[in-house]
Amino acid sequence: MTGKVFLHIGEPKCGTTFLQDVLFRHRDALAAHHITIPGVDISDHYRAAQDVLEATQDPDDPGGLWAGSWEALAKVARTNKDTSIITHELICGANDAQAARAIASLQPAEVHVVLTARDLAGLLPAEWQETVKHRNSRTWEQWLVDVIDTPPRRRRLRARWFWSAHSTVAILQRWAALVGPERVHLVTVPPSSAGPDVLWHRFAQVIGAGDVELALDEVRSNQSLGVVEVEMLRRLNERVGELPLWFYARNVKGNLAHGLLAELSRGEKLQIPVDRQEWVRTRSRQRIRRIKSLGVDVVGDLGELAAPKEFRTSRQPSDVTDDEVLTVALDVLGTTIERRYERAVERSRMRLVARHAAPRFLRYVPTKAGRDVAWRMVHKIGRPDA
Repeated sequence: MTGKVFLHIGEPKCGTTFLQDVLFRHRDALAAHHITIPGVDISDHYRAAQDVLEATQDPDDPGGLWAGSWEALAKVARTNKDTSIITHELICGANDAQAARAIASLQPAEVHVVLTARDLAGLLPAEWQETVKHRNSRTWEQWLVDVIDTPPRRRRLRARWFWSAHSTVAILQRWAALVGPERVHLVTVPPSSAGPDVLWHRFAQVIGAGDVELALDEVRSNQSLGVVEVEMLRRLNERVGELPLWFYARNVKGNLAHGLLAELSRGEKLQIPVDRQEWVRTRSRQRIRRIKSLGVDVVGDLGELAAPKEFRTSRQPSDVTDDEVLTVALDVLGTTIERRYERAVERSRMRLVARHAAPRFLRYVPTKAGRDVAWRMVHKIGRPDA
């Protein structure tokens, strides 16, 4: 007897971070209902996705090898007699051959493909911001030209990636040809006013977890930045250049963008400029009409992929002044210094506690060599490089 595998392939910026956090936070509860998530954490699924895409890895990347990562997850999934879930939004960028290899590696399990999609009016600003969180220094206006106006063969790498990951109809057709349209599930992302639990319940309906009670209060989503904060980050990218992706992801994207900037963000969110709104309307209508013709399972409401009747307005990044960028940069720098001071004070306190406790502790260390090692450990506590 073989089980089911639900391959959640994206799209990026369509609730994927939220759904992945739900899955991994509650993997024990899901396992009790015979739903398995192979691997240790989401990084295993990230490396597996890069393996599927045959992506080139930086030779000094300390995050673990990509090669063989997909097969490691696939082996667990295809031999599981219950339900398994593999999830990463990068997989939607697979070409025909890569998708075929991924499906073949999961057989003889019954494979289902899940795609989440959102409206273009929300997607475009979110994706440009995401490129900025991945070292992009091209302005919002330049990026829109790359994505919308430039012929495919002349598009820049990140614009080509946008259409690889967000040509919703082509993606659905590719995977439906491999597993059948009845096993391809399109989950629409509801408007933010609906609350995140709606997206989870739609996804849970697909994977057979609709009856599993989960606490969603502490689940993480990929918080967007304000116009000023993202423009500050873009300008920083111009300054630092092309750092290795693994280093940038940890320190700039993780610590700065998802950490301090998201926490300090207080400005308005980026919206579609007026001169691009008609393109969004036309493209949205075409997208919905073509999805209806595919025969895939739609969970949610295709109307949620339509353009808004009235677009929201916002300042554009080109309107952001140098003084505003400087203010955000100083907020980040000041907060960083304050928190380093707090950590230094705590380390000093720990060192004092350890030194007072050390004489009593060392009486139970049997050798002089052991006591020397223990004292070195005590003195290391509180050092900035400890």
